[in-house]
Amino acid sequence: MSYNGWRNRETWLVNIWFNPETKSDIDYIKDYIEEEYYENETFKGFWQDMMDINCIDWDRLREAQEEDEEE
Repeated sequence: MSYNGWRNRETWLVNIWFNPETKSDIDYIKDYIEEEYYENETFKGFWQDMMDINCIDWDRLREAQEEDEEE
């Protein structure tokens, strides 16, 4: 299933909300989201209700960044 041209809603959300411009941005975002998702007790339920971070296609985000760099 796809969502607005991305593999799924979670991957699309990361791209839209964080707008990564480099591969290192993607690595930082991944670490940030995982930390917030698993360790922030205040928003833990919120994060888990809103998205499944295991569905985020980090490889596709990196590929999209590579494509942008080539253009």
